[in-house]
Amino acid sequence: DKYIVKSATITDEGEQAWPLRDMKYSVSPVVRVAVEAKNPADLPKLVEGLKRLSKSDPLVVCNIEESGEHIVAGAGELHLEICLKDLQEDFMNGAPLKISEPVVSYRETLTEVSDRTCLAKSANKHNRLFCKGEPLTEECAVEMEEPNKCGSDVDGKIRARYLADKFDWDVG
Repeated sequence: DKYIVKSATITDEGEQAWPLRDMKYSVSPVVRVAVEAKNPADLPKLVEGLKRLSKSDPLVVCNIEESGEHIVAGAGELHLEICLKDLQEDFMNGAPLKISEPVVSYRETLTEVSDRTCLAKSANKHNRLFCKGEPLTEECAVEMEEPNKCGSDVDGKIRARYLADKFDWDVG
């Protein structure tokens, strides 16, 4: 259990097996809540429950923010409600939780190159950025979702160099 995170292919030793690829889903977790144990003694149950919840549902995302908050994200309010019920009743043996109000991530996209150049100034007014928006290619969007290539967990300088080399982005 400690080696399988979301999915795996299990077979008898000696048989020739082919790994099954993870399924790609067309929905992403957009509704988020912060959870914490009402009783501080139940914190280990919460952490273990979040790990088990993450393994049991391929669409739920559980993580810990820099502030120490435990975040559960789901594909909708109903999905999140079911996940929280499972977390509390099945994975934490009924331990009470404090659950924040759901927050929906606002997301938008570009469909064509913008017709305006925007100006952004730094806080000290010494730096100016002139920007124009344009849509990403499908290949670039897929690459950005890959965690080991240029996902959000990769260092910014490494990600910038990768995007500059592969997609001719300006690192400057």
